[in-house]
Amino acid sequence: MRIPTTLLVLALYCTGTAQTPISNVRDLPIGSAVTVRGIVLNGSELGGIRYVQDATGGIAAFPGTGSISGFNPARGADVTVGGTLKLFNGLLEIDPISTYMLHSTNNPLPAAQLITPIQMDAGHESELVRINACTFGNAGGTFSSGTTTFTSGGQTGVVFLRTGHPLVGSTIPTGLIDLVGIVSRYSTATPPVGGYQLLPRDAADLQASTGIGLTGPVVQDNIAPTSFTLAWSTNVAGSSQVRYGTTPSYGAFAQTMGSTTTHQVQLNGLQPASMVFAQAFSVLGGDTAFSTPGLYSTASPDPGSITVYFTRPVDESVATGAPAIALGNAYDDTLRAYIDRAQITLDIAVYNTSNSSIVTAVNDARERGVQVRWIAEGGQNNSALGSLHPAIPVLQRQNSSGSGMHNKFIIADADGGPAAHVLTASSNFTNSGFFNEANNLVIVQDMALARTYRREFEEMWGGSGAQPNVANSRFGSAKTDNTPHWFNVNGTPVQSWFSPSDGTTERIAEALRTADVRVEFALFSLTSSTLTNELLDRQAQPGVTVRGIVEEEDMNLWTYQALLNGGVDIRPDGAPFYLHHKYAIVDRGAPAQDPLVITGSHNWSFNAETVNDENTLIIRSASVADQFHQEWNARWTTAVDVEELTGALNSLVFWPNPGSELIHLIVPEGMLGASITVVDATGRVMQQGSLRNEPHQLDLRTLAPGTYSVLVERHGKVRSGRFVKLP
Repeated sequence: MRIPTTLLVLALYCTGTAQTPISNVRDLPIGSAVTVRGIVLNGSELGGIRYVQDATGGIAAFPGTGSISGFNPARGADVTVGGTLKLFNGLLEIDPISTYMLHSTNNPLPAAQLITPIQMDAGHESELVRINACTFGNAGGTFSSGTTTFTSGGQTGVVFLRTGHPLVGSTIPTGLIDLVGIVSRYSTATPPVGGYQLLPRDAADLQASTGIGLTGPVVQDNIAPTSFTLAWSTNVAGSSQVRYGTTPSYGAFAQTMGSTTTHQVQLNGLQPASMVFAQAFSVLGGDTAFSTPGLYSTASPDPGSITVYFTRPVDESVATGAPAIALGNAYDDTLRAYIDRAQITLDIAVYNTSNSSIVTAVNDARERGVQVRWIAEGGQNNSALGSLHPAIPVLQRQNSSGSGMHNKFIIADADGGPAAHVLTASSNFTNSGFFNEANNLVIVQDMALARTYRREFEEMWGGSGAQPNVANSRFGSAKTDNTPHWFNVNGTPVQSWFSPSDGTTERIAEALRTADVRVEFALFSLTSSTLTNELLDRQAQPGVTVRGIVEEEDMNLWTYQALLNGGVDIRPDGAPFYLHHKYAIVDRGAPAQDPLVITGSHNWSFNAETVNDENTLIIRSASVADQFHQEWNARWTTAVDVEELTGALNSLVFWPNPGSELIHLIVPEGMLGASITVVDATGRVMQQGSLRNEPHQLDLRTLAPGTYSVLVERHGKVRSGRFVKLP
């Protein structure tokens, strides 16, 4: 960390005190008793928590259960804080606070350190930072509590606003913005993974940007076997230049003459189905705005194809084009047929496998000379792999939290020209996944996409060899965004994104944002606040209708109620087996509006975004959208109508229950503005307030473990319920 001059002055000021430098404190074991001195970075706008920074680093301090009273310093206070080190959802904090001394007030704050979004990490946790040239994808909308995604130089980051934050309800800025804030963290994984967030404190932390800067990511277009174009935009006019090559050292240069804010440069003389490293940049005077270095692919030389299958019956009566295909009991036969075609290589990455017929087909491929490599999730039942030929290497991810290695894809003959295929599905290789659950299978014949999936596979595998290299193997947050993302499959634009390295949730949000007429979704899991808010934003747009189905057993009541309140027609799946899909359809039936389908293994959840290994395709095709709609309509007609659930929603509903940190209270109809009282088992009042939001958040961090009752009263109408606070 670079030490700003103001912090050096602070260090001299603190010389001779007994406090431990914060950087040293951050290296101590959890549970250690510590004392630090520094400048407070925030006030009550972030709640009870305070972030304290000295010349060496920053740390959070929270007045939790057992803390002394009176800890409420203002921004700029010089304080000494003592207490116990605690890890709260990945954030290192002093909690409880046992000692506190206020030395002085209104001190200058440390200078905000200039970083990029991907530098929001442990090295800057709890420190004041600045990220220049940022744009919000939903600019012009309204800030709500929760997360809002921004980009800078092609990198993606997240801003978090708590309920009651000064920015909630204000307009999200348009144009280029310099963001100032505190790097914080929220990760429920054990051990914590990712989850870094920027906490702006008020409107002054959103500043109009100066100088030249990119106002969005670089986009690849006009993809052909030997050429493609890169396009980007800047806030002010500048040059349009690209350096590129077959290695990260580049070696070649291209430009378009003139000065503009909308830039486009064509790269020519490239090899088909090959990857190209490139970095776009624009110059104005002595100022240069660089994009994040990217990897791109040319198109395959052979015409490709996209084929879609489903496990459950479809509704052909709503088709506007070719009827969709429901495989029924032939699902495994279809997979085996493609495995049987492989002649050179077969790479498989599947969460769990219990279907023996697939293993038999893979063994047969090995016998005819095909090189086979297999990646699985070590924490799952892979009973069928016991029958795999012992010469076939299997690498299992062992460090899993969340779902771990959650992919479900096969790559056949990646270098085989027209024989190259990617098979990606929502289904695991299980009998229930094949024959009972609602799932989809997408088969793409395209060498460029197959080579890209192989690159992702080999990042997990640890190299390009026949045997895995465990020392170089990378899973989860250890992976990097190192694959191409845009493809031309015989005229159909396709995007490919992998989790958790590629910011997939924002890519899904961007695709939803293109909706002009309708969004239809079928999801096993919907817990992402970002995507929930995006669905609500789409529903709020004039002329746009949002409808969807979620798996009833995995239904998140907070998300469900929030979408209902926002006018989204959302229904639980009423079938006896899982609705295991992870897809959305945008603008089906409106060819002029660029219909698309989002599908793959990525559930719309926090773990899918930050922890799991996942794959996602975004396919811009009216035909594919129509086939998915036929599947969707068949599920929609059997889904449970919302009116059947109103009885369950007339009483207090808590989620999650039991809980340890926050519990969401689903508010009964007509109870907004009601008083709310939380009492413990002895009848003591622990919390009081009023219901101002729907759903309402209960903060459990100041409560001791145990059972609590909640009473909600308005105009003589009383509702009650109980929840359990976990240790």
